[in-house]
Amino acid sequence: MGIFQIIAVGVLGAVLAVLLKQQHPEYALLVSIIGGVVILLMVLPMLMEAVGFMRHLGEMADGLGAYTGLALRVIGVAYMAEIGASVCNDANESAIAAKIDLAGRVIIVVMAMPVIADIVRIVTGFL
Repeated sequence: MGIFQIIAVGVLGAVLAVLLKQQHPEYALLVSIIGGVVILLMVLPMLMEAVGFMRHLGEMADGLGAYTGLALRVIGVAYMAEIGASVCNDANESAIAAKIDLAGRVIIVVMAMPVIADIVRIVTGFL
């Protein structure tokens, strides 16, 4: 799927949402969410290709497969938190969006703790 099709869907969704916001604000949010979902579905095949490539790289580098899996999960959490926060911002719920952003960051830090511990073990082993 080309970028021009994705832009077209995004612009069409935005224009429809703006037009609906004046008459039916409850439908404007729905159109915005549907537009975002359609764009995600358009990008999904490319995303799956990138994930497959990352997994392949992890398999090629012995011992790094666990880190590759962790990196993919961290990227997934970051994207999901960003999407959730964006939907909340579109609904004028910036306080909830901020909490989703914070939760995403905390989850990523917790997920990274084993890697940080491995780095500390390696560094202290050299000393």
